[in-house]
Amino acid sequence: MNPNEKLEAHYSLLLGILSPWSVESVELNVTTKRVDIEVVYDEKEMVECPDCGKLGPRKDHTEKRTWRHLDTMQFQTLIHARIPRVQCKEHGVKNVKVPWSEPYSRFTLLFVKFAIDVIKACGNVSDAAHLLNLSWDEIHLIQKKAVERGLSRRKDEKIKYLGIDEKSFRKGRKYITVLNDLQRQTVIEVKEGKSKEVADELLSSLSKKVKRSCEAVAADMDPVFKTAIEENLPDADIVHDKFHISQYLNEALTNVWRDENRRLRRENVETLSGTKFLWITNQENYSEKQKDTFNSLKVNLYKVGRGWQIKEAFKKFWSFSYKGNAEKFFKRWYFWATSF
Repeated sequence: MNPNEKLEAHYSLLLGILSPWSVESVELNVTTKRVDIEVVYDEKEMVECPDCGKLGPRKDHTEKRTWRHLDTMQFQTLIHARIPRVQCKEHGVKNVKVPWSEPYSRFTLLFVKFAIDVIKACGNVSDAAHLLNLSWDEIHLIQKKAVERGLSRRKDEKIKYLGIDEKSFRKGRKYITVLNDLQRQTVIEVKEGKSKEVADELLSSLSKKVKRSCEAVAADMDPVFKTAIEENLPDADIVHDKFHISQYLNEALTNVWRDENRRLRRENVETLSGTKFLWITNQENYSEKQKDTFNSLKVNLYKVGRGWQIKEAFKKFWSFSYKGNAEKFFKRWYFWATSF
């Protein structure tokens, strides 16, 4: 075996190229840092219809096509081939499948997998495009195809627990609403905006099978979500999770602090100025300076201090495992919270 044959055999092994395909030639250009691999189909072999799998006669070939593959020792690697076309009695003239790529793709399967890993690791398109030496449009195409593959594999399975939530982006100027399968920790659907219409669109898109199987939906206390869930999933419980409850308690306490601080400052009292985050931050996360500041405040002298005690007391609610005990605690806590 001469050196060229060894090189071609080497690349056949690397690419997983098997008969009736074979590597015909490998050209290395040191100046352009590029490897070009020519792959051919055995002319003596019949060709397979991609739709039915039946063998048939070859009609002709496509024009030569090129696919980007994983780099070889930092050299950009390209595969070139003319795809045979089969004359199928049932489906007509069809391009045969190539083992290294999906139909109509400009990239090999291995390159696409690597590109997706890079995109996920980078977190933004620009950095991924730079590392992969691809354009923004090429990166977007790879992402789009990956989403389409994922959606095509998604089964119409039963979903026990759903989650619906809004997310802000562009510094809070734009919103999306996300529907999740909480058990599988997967995103089902995303829509731009945050309104009852958006929530309705997300929930109404669920299949009858999913709607029947859903036992509960986790959401915040926005009446938009409550109404949409009740109308689209009337048999499902609405669950307000620990994160959103804590968020609402902190927002309420912040309002108490703001009003009281404003009143005190009109009396030239600055005691509460700059203490906002002390009231809404977990004490275990305090810095030493924050600990000293909080300890120096006579908490019971301030309305925000009493509000803080109410907020902290609610943490016990999450420790109950029996409904009766939880309801009894909540009623006492609610009376305290609404009368302080």
